[in-house]
Amino acid sequence: MKYIKYPINMKSHNSIFILTISALSLLTISVSSCGGKDDTPSEIPPVTITVSPAVMSLPAIGGSQTVTVTLTNASDWSASSDATWLTATKTGATSLHLEAEVNRGNALSATVRCTSGTATATISVSQPALSATQSDSLALLDLYNATGGAGWVTRWTLTQRMSQWQGVKVENGRVTELHLPANNLSGTLPESIGVLSLLQYCDLHDNHLSGSVPETVSQWTQLVYLDLSENQLNGAFPAIQPLTKLIVLDGSFNTFSSLPALNSLTALEYLAFSKNSLTGSLPANWSSLTKLIYVDVSFNTFSSDIPSEWLSLTKLQAFYLYKNTLSGVIPNYLGACMDLKSLALDGNNLTGSIPANLGAQPALAEIWLAQNRLSGAIPASLSGNTHWNDWKTHVCPQQSGYGFDNCTGSDPAFVKSNLPDASRRQLYKEKYRRE
Repeated sequence: MKYIKYPINMKSHNSIFILTISALSLLTISVSSCGGKDDTPSEIPPVTITVSPAVMSLPAIGGSQTVTVTLTNASDWSASSDATWLTATKTGATSLHLEAEVNRGNALSATVRCTSGTATATISVSQPALSATQSDSLALLDLYNATGGAGWVTRWTLTQRMSQWQGVKVENGRVTELHLPANNLSGTLPESIGVLSLLQYCDLHDNHLSGSVPETVSQWTQLVYLDLSENQLNGAFPAIQPLTKLIVLDGSFNTFSSLPALNSLTALEYLAFSKNSLTGSLPANWSSLTKLIYVDVSFNTFSSDIPSEWLSLTKLQAFYLYKNTLSGVIPNYLGACMDLKSLALDGNNLTGSIPANLGAQPALAEIWLAQNRLSGAIPASLSGNTHWNDWKTHVCPQQSGYGFDNCTGSDPAFVKSNLPDASRRQLYKEKYRRE
């Protein structure tokens, strides 16, 4: 290969160098111009979320409120509540539904978060506790609904104030009396009925209530009168030891299987659980109920002796233990109850003789001792009493193989005992009744 040598003209070379520099500059300008816009990344607009209102209080009786949610630079969001008592439900692109049930406890608070991406807005929600008046009103509403209020003989107009409801007495905003006898209440008593803590008088007799009596009735510490008789209530009667002001307790004509300790109810004057399913021994600790005037636990299956401890019950006026399976003797202390007007021990397995002083009480007008296993002689306190002609048919007839030396059952006048009827028993409650 041949190489041709060209002479270098420095002047020309400089010109060429200058031309090359210029060309490179033009190329650089041209390349920069081809990019069009500045290649620096654009700034992304921020997402924001706001709520209105951001602070609110829902009613103690329960309620709801709609919150408006406003978004910028976003189209979707979510919401959540940090408390189980408050539900937060998205109901539209810009709306949130908040709802709470009745608050039956202390005052509550919760926070609801509305979130879109990394943006968050919060709502502070509170709910006060029910007032005592509201609590009573809702407890009665529960009673109405649980016992078929729409079918009651006398129904409540629920749009009225509770003080206008038939059978309800209200004092200073609190329920103090409840009179719903023979009103076709059907169903079970609700637990919330215990809220009526200032209740003094409760008469629900002669209805169709069933199931057990709520334990919450132990909260009725001001109660004086409780009549649940003539229903279909069952199970164990609840503990009511705190009801120390109670004077009348009637659970007759139900199917209760057991009674609680009653010895703390020292104000009690009327105690009746006739025609139930009570078994076992008669409670000796009823001896502390020294104000008792009326006792009726007839038509059960008590099988013990009549407690000797009951000698402290000196104010008895009516004493009905008939139609059980009691054993042992008739206590001598019954002859010392000077206010005793009516005594019925029929249809048991009592043995021994009649106490000598039984029948000497000046107020005694009725006595039933028939169909036991009594023997010996009728004491003069009975046979010499001015009422003997009326009493003997209720005293002399005994179970087969038993009877009295001076009063046999062969006389045609000795007929089946006529035991105390319901109207006679009701007479003892009349002085306590309120209309």
